[in-house]
Formats: sequence, C-alpha cells, structure tokens
Amino acid sequence: MRGQLDRLQTVIGTPNIRFGIIPFGIPLSTTPQNSFQIYDDTAMVETFVGETTHTHESAAAYARVMDRLWNDAVTGHSARKLIFDAVEALPPA
Repeated sequence: MRGQLDRLQTVIGTPNIRFGIIPFGIPLSTTPQNSFQIYDDTAMVETFVGETTHTHESAAAYARVMDRLWNDAVTGHSARKLIFDAVEALPPA
C-alpha cells in the first residue's frame, strides 16, 4: 500500500495527468451508478453486463457529471496532504 500511495504522490503535478481525490465522507453533488471514462467527446461506461459507448448528448451528460465530481475533488497540495495522512495512518512496515 505504501508503494501505491508513493506512486500517486509522483503523479500529482505531472503536466499530462489530471489527478484529484474525492475525500471520504464528504457529501457528493452527484453519485454515478457506474464507472465511466471520457475521451474527447465520447463516454465509455462500464456496467454489470459490459461496456457501452456514448456520444453527442449522452456523452455531454457524462461530461457534466465528471465536472461535478471534479468540483468535489481535491487536487495539488490538498491531494498530497490526503495521501500523506493515509501513509501516516498505515501500521509500521
């Protein structure tokens, strides 16, 4: 676990990576029912039975959900602090 958390620390600030953490216990502005990824104007949604691809208006709806989740997330120094606190809470190696 320490190695994974350390790796996350190195990702923060990388120019081509947008990294955020939604802190445990905060009220979310939205709660997606499935995981999804957005690539340009396409949304890929993972469901219990497979994956679906959405474009146009339905992809835009997923983009709006993603924007709301980004508003709930912490980034930069605040994300580093959450990771540091998680490492500190681990039992000694």
